[in-house]
Amino acid sequence: MTEASVTDRVMAMLGLAVLYVVALFIYRLYFHPLAKFPGPKLPAATGWYEAYFDLFTPTGGQFMYEIKRMHEVYGPIVRINPHELHVSDPEWLDTLFCGPTHGHRDKYAPSALLTGVTKGVFGTIPHQVHRKRRAAINPLFSKANAAAALSMIYDNVDLLMKRIEAQIARDGHAEMRTNYLAYATDSVAEYFLEDSFHLLEDEEKAKDWYRSMRALTNMTPAAKQFSWVIPLSFKLPRTVLQLLSPDAARIVNMHREMEHRAARAIQKHEQEGRVKARPQSTSELNIFRTILDNDELPPAEKVFDRISHEGVVVIGAGGETVSTTLAVGTYFVIACRDVVQPRLNEELKEVMPTRDARPSLRELERLPWLTAIIKEVLRISALVTSRFPLISKTPLRYKDWTIPPGTPVGMTLSEILMDPIIFSSPRDFQPSRWLDTTPNANPNLEKMNHAFVPFSRGNRMCMGVNLAWAELYVAFAVLLRGDRFQLHETVRERDVDAVRDCFTGAVSNDSRGIRIKYRDAGR
Repeated sequence: MTEASVTDRVMAMLGLAVLYVVALFIYRLYFHPLAKFPGPKLPAATGWYEAYFDLFTPTGGQFMYEIKRMHEVYGPIVRINPHELHVSDPEWLDTLFCGPTHGHRDKYAPSALLTGVTKGVFGTIPHQVHRKRRAAINPLFSKANAAAALSMIYDNVDLLMKRIEAQIARDGHAEMRTNYLAYATDSVAEYFLEDSFHLLEDEEKAKDWYRSMRALTNMTPAAKQFSWVIPLSFKLPRTVLQLLSPDAARIVNMHREMEHRAARAIQKHEQEGRVKARPQSTSELNIFRTILDNDELPPAEKVFDRISHEGVVVIGAGGETVSTTLAVGTYFVIACRDVVQPRLNEELKEVMPTRDARPSLRELERLPWLTAIIKEVLRISALVTSRFPLISKTPLRYKDWTIPPGTPVGMTLSEILMDPIIFSSPRDFQPSRWLDTTPNANPNLEKMNHAFVPFSRGNRMCMGVNLAWAELYVAFAVLLRGDRFQLHETVRERDVDAVRDCFTGAVSNDSRGIRIKYRDAGR
């Protein structure tokens, strides 16, 4: 073959590639089923528009702000990329995030692949498979089981307080993001795996776990744009992966450890034989054993590298969401001490006359000011900043628009929780907004409760909500009783506010954490 003919072939291939791209852009802009929907032309033509904001801006993870800008320009329904719509309207929540009697919603594959747990409930794509997997572990997540775990939660809070005391004595302050992650992770591990990770007893281990969780969140912008990133990571040798991406190596190591735990659980289950009686106490509950004992799941659903994904989800999501809420809540309660603490102390001392008292979950739930504080913290934390795209197999209606079946449609829960039309002055920490329960005092109360979606809603709602509330009630009650702490060199803009989307909101890279120390007269 002559050099000229090789050149001609290369040019012909390049020409065909250019023609393909041009034809693809024309199709997406003018003939695609979503071509009629509002939105700018460039993101409708190419996914690289989104990739630029999430990967190539100085901080990364900025597409969530670009979506908000699109809505300001084009209205409540916008085409945000070639394949996907986004709706910004709290009134439409129940349509997209519907319950089982009002429709089926499949998860959008790129969203399911985001954290590498497609075989677990969180990442399951088909509605019917999700329903069966969720039903198998649903008994673990009951409010009764969460209440029964209260003694274990109090024990972990006691360890947390000892950790804080030791750090303040040594360093003059305690960094609460790491401490709270240790508390929340130990609690969910003991609850779901019957085996604490003992992070509260090993400070270096806790810091290493914190780095692992940051690695997981830092990978999500890339995984969102390139769904092959995390699956490829599992196929690479560990030494190669460590050289290419220490963050990815941490994620893979976390998955491998959970696979080992799942394999051991299967082996133990086979050795002991199938137990007919259902476990009745929380100490006997275990997510792996619950799946293995379930009659409705086929054997293919009970293999180690399937059930391990459920373990990763409960440990990762359960630890991250609760710890972030506690850290942000600690900041706001202490920063707003003069308004918040007097009434809180009065309530807490009624059910906790001494610091070592352990009120029941029901007693804590009956404290209106503490409950309002937790609700406001969950709102202002706006934990999940990534949109939740779901797919309906039947057409959906949004006002005058008919959304074609099979279209991924997303809503962003953090934006709903910070909607200024529903929550006046949304950046202000105002627990009292949840206590004005009469329509005359708070005409927005019904809308506020409808838009209160920190744990999502419908078929895909977070399963761990009851355990999360129990952990929040106990930790806030013990830590905040007595008004003993003050902030230490903590700045809201740097250390508290989310500035980029890493599935959950991530703070500035310059953050030093949320740090506290004893008040001069508060110890």
